[in-house]
Amino acid sequence: MAEMCETRAAGIRVLVVDDDLYARQAMMEGLRSRGYQVNGAEDGLQALHHLQREHFDLVITDIQMPRMDGVALLREICRNDYAPVIVQTTLVDSYLQEVLRRAGASGVLVKGESVAELVRLVKALCRTPDETSSPQRG
Repeated sequence: MAEMCETRAAGIRVLVVDDDLYARQAMMEGLRSRGYQVNGAEDGLQALHHLQREHFDLVITDIQMPRMDGVALLREICRNDYAPVIVQTTLVDSYLQEVLRRAGASGVLVKGESVAELVRLVKALCRTPDETSSPQRG
């Protein structure tokens, strides 16, 4: 069963954007260990560079970063229709989460959540055609 999940994940490309090297590497490793193809970027400008040259199925970004923050990146991604975006924030403020969703975020994740929660959200946003036709299991 784990092999089948990894096979489905193997074709899904994820871009992880965070200026915190440790946080970025932890997310990338957590996704790679589950079979996702993962690239990293240290800020929004570097992420846009990747997005202009490669296809990604999903972007996961922090908000507070130098050069281009996550909100500006989110707007640029939505304007160009690059990929769905999960925004990570340390703030659990429901107002901020609503603002991010209205700005185009497909999901909001509190920074520090478990890798399992991150993977759950990634799976929900990156369903393969055969997964969307079968019933979900809770």
